[in-house]
Amino acid sequence: MKRITPTQKRCPYCGNHYIPYIRAAKAQRSCGRAACRKKRQLEAQKKWVKANPGYFRGRYVKVKGWFKSHPGYLGAYRAAHPGYTGADNRARARRHVKNKGRNADIQDTLNLKLDGVLAIMANRNAPICKTDGQLRF
Repeated sequence: MKRITPTQKRCPYCGNHYIPYIRAAKAQRSCGRAACRKKRQLEAQKKWVKANPGYFRGRYVKVKGWFKSHPGYLGAYRAAHPGYTGADNRARARRHVKNKGRNADIQDTLNLKLDGVLAIMANRNAPICKTDGQLRF
């Protein structure tokens, strides 16, 4: 019996032609390049999260309970995977630096709005909000 080879497909991410893996020819959507697979994976994950919007809500309570019943798990994992832990710490530090100025501005704006509302309640003239460095009454 002669084996049928799948026909070429065009990758929607890089535009190159590829021959799909024979066992997954019908389902394969992208070529085998790592960048294309990553794009496909991100697209599929976004689609899944959109279809299941409440899946991660309330999850922390369950995870916290699991950690409570498995004491020492995180410490052992971090000790066994120092590279992962280091990369996670560096990424967290980058996110902190990136969001540092943004959070402070939001907090300042909220404080000014609250001060303005309290001043209005006390019949005083005070700034209500700050936008682009300008105080608005």
